[in-house]
Amino acid sequence: MPRSRPKLATLDVAEEVARCVPGYKGYLEITQRREDDRRFRTSVAEHLNGEAHRLERIESQQFREDLSDLLEEVDAGARKLEYLAESVSLTTRMNGLAEDAVDALGRIDRQIVEELDQLHRVVHELEKAYTHDERFEMNLAELRGITERIADYIEQRNLTLAR
Repeated sequence: MPRSRPKLATLDVAEEVARCVPGYKGYLEITQRREDDRRFRTSVAEHLNGEAHRLERIESQQFREDLSDLLEEVDAGARKLEYLAESVSLTTRMNGLAEDAVDALGRIDRQIVEELDQLHRVVHELEKAYTHDERFEMNLAELRGITERIADYIEQRNLTLAR
């Protein structure tokens, strides 16, 4: 019985990432890996910059003194997202990736996309809830967690590519 080689990145993973990254194929074709990587990095950077811009808009609309500490945190979140967008945009090497590294990269990409969905939801909640201090603080705490997870995934992604 012939042994079939397992897919490098499952179709489910590639399809989930493709929702956010048009044209993404999951690094399945060796000749398209560099293009998939470029598409992914560009798309993630655009999403992160977009959310950073939304956070900046939230901050600029606030005039109440009692929210100044919270608004500093919103600004810090925006700066972190801009930093992450810049760091994910950096060119990475795609030649000579081991098969297990390609699979791991697809899973990390999916995790980043899932966190981007959560990020979008939390920023939307921040836009709605800035007048309710308690809810605003809860959303800021969630924002901190999401940005940290995205940073961790980007770092894992870069380490996977550096192998």
